[in-house]
Amino acid sequence: MHIGLLILCGFLIGFILIFLGMGAALYIGCLITIFHLSAKMAAASALVVTLPALIIGTLINHRTHTIDYHCGNFLLKWALLGTIGGSLIVPFTNHDLYQLIISVILIILASTILWNSISHSRKKKSSKLTAKYFPPFASIISGVMVGLAGMSGGGPLVAGMLLLDAPVAQAAATSSYIRIWTTLLGVGLHWHTMMIAWHPVFFMALGTALGAACAPLMMRLIGQRNRNFISRVMKPLIAIILLYMGIKPFI
Repeated sequence: MHIGLLILCGFLIGFILIFLGMGAALYIGCLITIFHLSAKMAAASALVVTLPALIIGTLINHRTHTIDYHCGNFLLKWALLGTIGGSLIVPFTNHDLYQLIISVILIILASTILWNSISHSRKKKSSKLTAKYFPPFASIISGVMVGLAGMSGGGPLVAGMLLLDAPVAQAAATSSYIRIWTTLLGVGLHWHTMMIAWHPVFFMALGTALGAACAPLMMRLIGQRNRNFISRVMKPLIAIILLYMGIKPFI
């Protein structure tokens, strides 16, 4: 595997992961489509690669007081329950079913991000009922994505935070904080059965750490208006990429 390409992919995805609070499913997509790993090995490897970005991004965001710990801890308990539940399903899935589940989750995640982007651009106000029940539900789905499919589950968490009227930067930062714990729990629950491709993981993690360190610094340099514009452009783009990765096995 080309070391330079691994580092570059890690850097770009690590930057996106911290900048937008989602996009870690791109790791799985890259490892499957570019580096030709199996779905199960790609999911396990992506879970490990994600950790450096989440830890570095959270430490930097903590120093800038961007994380909403009150809301984060509320959503964290639901996400942890979802992670445990997702891990319990894993023994009952074979290779084909596992691939199908990952593809379905990628498609649903892409659709969620697209819908969130469209509704946010129209500045729709969430109903009180939706704002009350969707964030915990989104957190559970996020945890299931970690425990079952090895994804970081950032998309549902960010969507849930935005429904609570959190700013984009705060939603992304709080999502990173929550996913440190769900990812650690996911790795701990599956460590004895995880098939990790350590060679690509090492070099991609190196790029991931660099990208994650650059993202908060870049967010401080650009103005709020430019940040919102980049966020509006990147979200649909990520959704389209995830949608392609989800439907590719069926083409």
